[in-house]
Amino acid sequence: MAAMWSVIFYTGLAVAAFYFILLQPVLKEKKEQRKAVQQLKIGDEVITTGGLIGEVKDVVVPAAGPTEIILEIAPGIRVRAVTDAIARRLSTLETNESQPAAEGPKGEVTHSGA
Repeated sequence: MAAMWSVIFYTGLAVAAFYFILLQPVLKEKKEQRKAVQQLKIGDEVITTGGLIGEVKDVVVPAAGPTEIILEIAPGIRVRAVTDAIARRLSTLETNESQPAAEGPKGEVTHSGA
């Protein structure tokens, strides 16, 4: 009889360890990601789970279905993405405008040498 209780105790201990070590951090990260997506504003720069970086141009909330975000990935190129595809927010347009411009154009790669 004592062996049965021992097995039940260690099984419960293993399930609790699995929850606290593996499952809880993933659930916490997902909750934070969902909160960050809900706070997205037009002008925020985001990165998708597919690796696309774009600026939020519009947020579409249909009557049925997932919320969509319209991203501009290049001048004049807009794509639709569901909010679950947003990995994280990179920056906000308002904070970029308040900072002084850095020297040289952004996003260009220059090569020097032969």
